[in-house]
Amino acid sequence: MTPPMPPPAVPAQVTSQATDMLDLMMRLADLLAHETELVRAGHVRDIGALQREKLRLSLLYQDAIRRLDAGGVKIVALPAPLRAQVVAASSRLADVAAQNERTLRVGRAATRKLLDMLVDSVRSQFKPLTRYDARRKATGYAPAFAVAIDRRL
Repeated sequence: MTPPMPPPAVPAQVTSQATDMLDLMMRLADLLAHETELVRAGHVRDIGALQREKLRLSLLYQDAIRRLDAGGVKIVALPAPLRAQVVAASSRLADVAAQNERTLRVGRAATRKLLDMLVDSVRSQFKPLTRYDARRKATGYAPAFAVAIDRRL
């Protein structure tokens, strides 16, 4: 019985790329977790500053995945300790991203309901006015009104 063949050595460049990707995954997960905490705490105005960094990290992460994929690198080919870290970071990033998406979606829905209530309240403040049509018959109508609402988070 012959001993199992050791896995082929992974080039140092691939290990470095995987380590860089791991760093991006952890930083992006931390940022998403922080953003979720801010939204849950009602500090929605504070997340604006995070958006540029979130976009930057997301684009770098996508690029890192593309580079590894273009090189034909598979996670199973990475050294065991690095592979375990990438798998754990990937799982954490997926969980944090899902929580972040749910929190933002719920916040957006709540904001939409609040805005609808505000518009309905403004509409109810207006009383129908009387106008006359071509036959000189009195008709009621609600006047047009404008409401400006800043919906940016």
